[in-house]
Amino acid sequence: MKKSTLIRLSLFISFSFFTFTPYACSTASTDTSDTQLSAAHPDGKHIDVIAHRGASGYAPEHTLAAYKKALEMKADYIELDLHMTKDGELVAIHDATLARTTNVEQVYPNRAPWRVKDFTLAEIKRLDAGSWFNKKFPQYASKQYGKEKIPTLQEVIDWLTQSKSKTALYIETKDPNVYSGMEEKLVGILKKNGYLQKGKVIFQSFSETSLRKLKGLVPPNIPLIQLYSASTLRNKPIDHILRHVSSYADGISPEQTIVTRKLVTKAHQYHLVIHPYTVNTTEEMRRQIALGVDGLFTDYPDRLVKMNKKTR
Repeated sequence: MKKSTLIRLSLFISFSFFTFTPYACSTASTDTSDTQLSAAHPDGKHIDVIAHRGASGYAPEHTLAAYKKALEMKADYIELDLHMTKDGELVAIHDATLARTTNVEQVYPNRAPWRVKDFTLAEIKRLDAGSWFNKKFPQYASKQYGKEKIPTLQEVIDWLTQSKSKTALYIETKDPNVYSGMEEKLVGILKKNGYLQKGKVIFQSFSETSLRKLKGLVPPNIPLIQLYSASTLRNKPIDHILRHVSSYADGISPEQTIVTRKLVTKAHQYHLVIHPYTVNTTEEMRRQIALGVDGLFTDYPDRLVKMNKKTR
């Protein structure tokens, strides 16, 4: 064989290797893509930053202090979990009881199990909603937190309006089967305050019934998000579930440990956005972003905001 022929053959082999090896790697990585970290979204788009109970990694959850920090950190949304008081006021608190995040056991020692629905707003306003945080997270403690109260939905809207911020609300109806008329009350308050419009609010719930009720009460362009725990999706027929949810909602919010590239792809095929919860470390954020999610719930919104800036 001539020397020139050998050189051409060698170049062909080398070119073929470098041309086709990336394809082979990407094929092989299909099974391991869920574990490979990248700060870049596959489509290079902005990831919605949803401040979980406010910037609750830095301040007591569901207090104006936590919401203020979320604004300072440039979160796109502030999440509100809503329960209803005995006298029908909507208040921002995650748990159905007051025990974990207030001093209710000291103020009302004989009223166990201290359910939100068993207390009037005036009684709840007597409680300290921040000192527990100072004890649990001394590195972020502040004397001001001891003065924090559980806010009403109206108080949050008033504060947000006064701040002139474009940050929107991401509202969850908690235990809607317990609170008769919750959805109507919620929609009424938002409508009165000019918040029942696209870009100002998103609704979410674990309750399909609540979301379907909201679907009949709000404008069609306001997103509705179905929440899922890990157990409700793991080893379940994803196609069937997503097809069903797409009939009444605009997205899903699954617990982050069950999010895979397949789930994200399938959700998008049904025109559903996907907002996993609760994603706090930069490693977790990178993983979720690499899978192609549209937004993330996080206690540390500044971390995700910083990551968004890096990928622009």
